[in-house]
Amino acid sequence: MNIVGILVKQNVFIEVVHDLCVFAFSFKLSVYFHQRNRSKLPLSLLLRQNFTRNSTFQSDVNLVLSSLASNSNGSDGFSNATAGQDPNRVYGLFQCRSNLNTSTCQDCVVFASTDAVQRCPIQKGAIIWYDECLVHYSDTYIFSTITENPSIRLVNTNNGTQQTFLVWGLMYEATTLAAKSPKRFATGKKNYTTSETMYTLVQCTRDLSSDDCFRCLGQATANLSKEMIGGRTLFPSCYCMFELYPFYNDISTESLPPAPVAVTRPTGKRGISSLIIIAIVAPITVSAVLFVVGYCFLTRRAKKKYSSVLEEIAGNDITTVDSLQFDCKF
Repeated sequence: MNIVGILVKQNVFIEVVHDLCVFAFSFKLSVYFHQRNRSKLPLSLLLRQNFTRNSTFQSDVNLVLSSLASNSNGSDGFSNATAGQDPNRVYGLFQCRSNLNTSTCQDCVVFASTDAVQRCPIQKGAIIWYDECLVHYSDTYIFSTITENPSIRLVNTNNGTQQTFLVWGLMYEATTLAAKSPKRFATGKKNYTTSETMYTLVQCTRDLSSDDCFRCLGQATANLSKEMIGGRTLFPSCYCMFELYPFYNDISTESLPPAPVAVTRPTGKRGISSLIIIAIVAPITVSAVLFVVGYCFLTRRAKKKYSSVLEEIAGNDITTVDSLQFDCKF
């Protein structure tokens, strides 16, 4: 198991956990993203070994990626494809964020499919994440199964009031909602402080079952630094995010119900405060406890497949990345 820290900017660090190889690259944001206001966070990991250039396997990789790009128009945000024969079959899939329109999804998948070939020209597998979509291909079967490696963790270390139970509660509620949703997607928001709001987003690939989606998001949530004011965990099969700013467009989503409204009565300030505490703290605490119990029950036999190492690096905002440097270890 290798863990690589990545330099971004002040107050943000990224962890990469992987079994095989991480591709070394650095980049400046392309004209594509400046013009179309696309994601500012492309991350790319190599999987598996190399193949021979101009081989049948390379043709099959190109065929899978081309098929994914074509299927992104009218695919409802998810599709998979295969090419070739065992033992050299190629498997690929894409997943768009479920609150995006078809045009935005297609643009991202088409760009990512091309970008994957450029970044990973002779690798038997790779995964590339953008804010709008992910594209994943491999020479091993990746459909309808939880895949946690390789993984990336991003942490917003800006100073802020720690609300660990609020994060746990929100993640549990969003995870439960996403697991029940046909799109395996949910967003949520609740008051973080009197002047700030916590936003969450979770998603699984559409081919996961409801139980597997819950398990995957449970693992991803456990890998978050909930003491921070923002963080993201990216697995090939699912991802989860929380921030103190609205980092997603809240359209066509499975959203959490609004927080209970505190009922006031003319019994003085103390009585009103008690009602607010009951209305806000109680459901959050209950949700947090249920999430921990439910997650432990579903994963008590699962072997932990990743480890965590903290490395100080510098950054400002998780979504304003100018360049990344991945270390490659073959």
